Amino acid sequence: MSSNQFMDDYDIIKGCLQNNAAMQKMLYDKYSAKMYGIALRYTHDQEEAKDILQDGFVKVFQNLGKFKGTGAFEGWLRR
Repeated sequence: MSSNQFMDDYDIIKGCLQNNAAMQKMLYDKYSAKMYGIALRYTHDQEEAKDILQDGFVKVFQNLGKFKGTGAFEGWLRR
């Protein structure tokens, strides 16, 4: 079992906001497969879905400070 399965999303987010690269990778690893699946459902093209996933995570990291901690992080991430 990987360490990110034991860490709370809020702890990972806190680390990401402190520009901790390990925490950023942990957040990406935790949600990238799910988010890739969503992108692939919309595009039906693997390469385009990968591009959307990358662009999406850039936006996530740029706007992570706007997450208020109310509600599930995954719901905020999907928006």
